[in-house]
Amino acid sequence: MSAYELAYEYVQHTNRCIFLTGKAGTGKTTFLRRLKQECPKQMAVVAPTGVAAINAEGVTIHSLFQLPPQLFLPTPEARKQLFSEMQMRGQKQRVLRNLELLVIDEVSMVRSDLLDTIDAVLRHIKHQPNHPFGGVQVLVIGDLFQLSPVAREEEWRLLQDYYRGPYFFQAHVFLRLNPVYIELDHVFRQTNIDFVELLNEVRNNTLTPQSLQMLNTRYLPDFKVDDQAEHYIVLSTHNRKVDAINQCEMDALPSKVYQYSATIKDTFPESMFPMDEVLTLKLGARVMFTKNDSSAEKRYYNGKLGIVSHLTDKTITVTCEGEEPIDVHRETWENIRYASEVGSEVVQPEVIGTFSHYPLRLAWAITIHKAQGLTFDHVVIDAADAFAAGQVYVALSRCRTLDGIVLLTPIPSHALTNAREVLNFTNQQQELDHIRQQLPQAQREYLTKLLCALYDFRELMGRLYAISQMSKKMSSLQNNWDDYFHNIIAQLEQLQGVGERFQQQIRQIVYLGDMERLQERLKASIPYFAPRMHNLLKTIMDCPLRSNDKNDASILTQSLTDIYASIARTAFLQAQVSMSPTVEGYFKARIKFQLKEPNLQIYTQQRKVRTTGTAFQSAGLLNQGYRLSEIAKMRGITFKTVVKHIRQFIDDGIIDMLDIFPGDQRYLR
Repeated sequence: MSAYELAYEYVQHTNRCIFLTGKAGTGKTTFLRRLKQECPKQMAVVAPTGVAAINAEGVTIHSLFQLPPQLFLPTPEARKQLFSEMQMRGQKQRVLRNLELLVIDEVSMVRSDLLDTIDAVLRHIKHQPNHPFGGVQVLVIGDLFQLSPVAREEEWRLLQDYYRGPYFFQAHVFLRLNPVYIELDHVFRQTNIDFVELLNEVRNNTLTPQSLQMLNTRYLPDFKVDDQAEHYIVLSTHNRKVDAINQCEMDALPSKVYQYSATIKDTFPESMFPMDEVLTLKLGARVMFTKNDSSAEKRYYNGKLGIVSHLTDKTITVTCEGEEPIDVHRETWENIRYASEVGSEVVQPEVIGTFSHYPLRLAWAITIHKAQGLTFDHVVIDAADAFAAGQVYVALSRCRTLDGIVLLTPIPSHALTNAREVLNFTNQQQELDHIRQQLPQAQREYLTKLLCALYDFRELMGRLYAISQMSKKMSSLQNNWDDYFHNIIAQLEQLQGVGERFQQQIRQIVYLGDMERLQERLKASIPYFAPRMHNLLKTIMDCPLRSNDKNDASILTQSLTDIYASIARTAFLQAQVSMSPTVEGYFKARIKFQLKEPNLQIYTQQRKVRTTGTAFQSAGLLNQGYRLSEIAKMRGITFKTVVKHIRQFIDDGIIDMLDIFPGDQRYLR
């Protein structure tokens, strides 16, 4: 089993937290794409920046977890303050509560305090304070030899008392996790063995003088990126350098300037724009595609280089070396959020905004940062001002071959030095054979977790307690809520007591691998749990709570519907999984579940009592015993108007039809 397939098995069939890494071009992006298509777990994909999130087709960490833009100290006081300030509505809470797999892409840029905060929020929302990430499986993807987390001096002065360093693997939760560390080892980008070895030496701080000398043979001081070398792209360290090169080359072109604007719909913040809002081009401009071709032709991909060969106000044609011209069409990037409907455990992406544009950028030069994840045949590297560990490695590894690289300056050995703590961490990686041997045990542990969760009601009790505390603050509630919640929690406590003993049996039987005995015990549990779960559902459905505040009633209805759905789903799975106690059987059964929502009538419409106006005067005379015709005569208005006045009070429930003269009742029906 290859490293790629082994990683996939661990994600699909275990609950172990995983660090998936690999050199540039080993298929990390392909792995994530496959996971989205095939994984049955309720998952969300996050990234540390807006652009990284768009590229991963996910959301930012701060968006999913509703975090303010600040550092996070791992203290009880700081966490308490964070939870009190979090503005997380029911929809967001439901997404996190239903989450089973969290994928963090570009994890090399995630700082240690941020990972600990994710851990704290998930424990809090899922009412699982003793389980890392609240029991959610976490897959972190990235290359530690690429871009590092940013910790400004004033921030690190506060954080250094709590952390050994800023990297994600130095977070407290990660140090206690003992995650599965899998490195994808097949390099698709480079095929030349000598070049692959040279890049490995750069990664591992083991670059020999001979390899450094070989690398610096690519220093060509007289090289010029001119029309004879149109397939080269300059990789530089800073935006100002890149912008200056591109602008200079654009100014040198004698052709007419064309500008094209993006079409932005609904919610798409500027910080997440995948490219400039206005694209400026000239005939002959060197460009790079910034997105894969979504059409059936698949004529371009993210990172493909070409020359603008034809322009009009509404059309762009690009010619790539040795190919027919490409008529470029607009592509669309989607800004999503994760949603989970009331009563459902399904976490699904929901498009909240789009950014449509011609997928091109000027490409005489781009920054090394923007080149991360791309592949080129020919690059010119300007790394004289490299400022971050791993920056030069990223630039070198963008190219397929050593011969395709041109260095504008020689590379000194100190520019190829990676952080010592990164090397110490990567040296702790276990052998792949050992990870393979651990897989069966991890699979048994996951099956145990899924089955035991069906008989563990602590999370439900935590949610109910939170709802009961919330209801205390609702002055609109018209009757006693305390007995209702106490009754439900008491039933759950009884189930929890029996459930804990049954969980012990499950753990012992799965450990022994006696699947026949496991199925027998699961079936035997049904006569006890099924009727009690049914009674629990009936208790929730017979909800006595009433509120004349629409918002309060809606919050309570949604919260109790979610509780009802969780219990109904658990009861269904208890019965179904007893017939096929496997991970596959569990997920197949879950797909079959269909919720019949309870009809909770909590909202009672508030009657508006009219105390002023002409209708009120008519009602006052009616209460004094006058007939409808008499009221009309006394007030000098039509009989029809009086009928209309009195009808309003009948509709509001203020006047009873029985209080009206029998002879007049027929006019009011």
